Amino acid sequence: MNKSLAMLLLSALLLSGTAFAQAPSAATTLSLRGTIDKYEISSRTLSLATSSGTVRLSLASTTRVSQGGHKVEAEELQKLAGERATVRYTESAGARVVQSVHVFGK
Repeated sequence: MNKSLAMLLLSALLLSGTAFAQAPSAATTLSLRGTIDKYEISSRTLSLATSSGTVRLSLASTTRVSQGGHKVEAEELQKLAGERATVRYTESAGARVVQSVHVFGK
């Protein structure tokens, strides 16, 4: 019985250590609203003018972009300078990566 209990405790300890070691880094999801200043297709960088200055954000290959409730390709952002947008992004270790862009008008 003691041997079974020891094995059970050892298994639980190993499993908890594995789960802890694989825990992802904490990323915070944030939202930002402003006016699209420009979009650089080659670097997939969106510049958004906000009340506190211009913010540069990187678009991931999985970033969802919509305008008026309809999906559009990220490249369309280049034509939408001057339009207002809401951007949802994650921030981890100082890096900002855009999850979605919703363009809603001037």
